[in-house]
Amino acid sequence: MLCQDCGQRVSTVIFTEVREGRKETLHLCQNCVAERGIPSPALNDPVQVDQVFRDLLGRLGEEEGSYNGSHPLDAETCRKCGWSFGRFRQTGLLGCPQCYRSFEEPLRDLLRRIHGSEEHLGKVYSHGPDLSREQDMDDLQQDLQAAVEREDFEMAASLRDRIQHMEDGDSGV
Repeated sequence: MLCQDCGQRVSTVIFTEVREGRKETLHLCQNCVAERGIPSPALNDPVQVDQVFRDLLGRLGEEEGSYNGSHPLDAETCRKCGWSFGRFRQTGLLGCPQCYRSFEEPLRDLLRRIHGSEEHLGKVYSHGPDLSREQDMDDLQQDLQAAVEREDFEMAASLRDRIQHMEDGDSGV
């Protein structure tokens, strides 16, 4: 979004002001914020989100008073791409989709620490590869396991057949 004052630069600051009971919100660039004389400590010391995230990752597994700069899983690697958990903690990046499975436990722990939960409740990304088929397959596998444990063999057979159809490329789910 362009700055609402100059209309030339990208707005980086949302300025909200309440005057006489009315709220006014402006999207401004840093130059216009400075020209208006709006105090903004963030402009003097901007937060580097990537650095904050790396610092948080660096403290993954840290216990009060006992952090020694390494994590027991740092040497663990992804079976597919060889990316290490230590490299993830340094960069905040994973090497391939299999990394999510390889580092599932510490990633879930990280999500619980950051968000208070490991469940996704927001919108699902609609562009890129279609992950719904893979998710459906995982859900069917879990349902099959639960049916076997309950000894509901009719349901288990039905689920097994649906899984087989999906594996064969048939969409008859």
